[in-house]
Amino acid sequence: MAEKESFIFYSSFYEALQDLKDKDRLKIYDAICELALNNNEIKMSGLAKTIFTLIRPQILANKKRYENGKKRW
Repeated sequence: MAEKESFIFYSSFYEALQDLKDKDRLKIYDAICELALNNNEIKMSGLAKTIFTLIRPQILANKKRYENGKKRW
């Protein structure tokens, strides 16, 4: 079971992944979900790693906002 039940997925993520081959797109989708929901990072290489490197900071910033919000309640 995931540590979190949901996360924000931006349309820019979707748009950035549309022209990729299915194999790379699936790797990135899995990496996004693993980081956002389970705090796990999947090792990748090549184009998948490059694109995920651009997406990763936004996921981490959202996780930080979520954790800070939990502290107020």
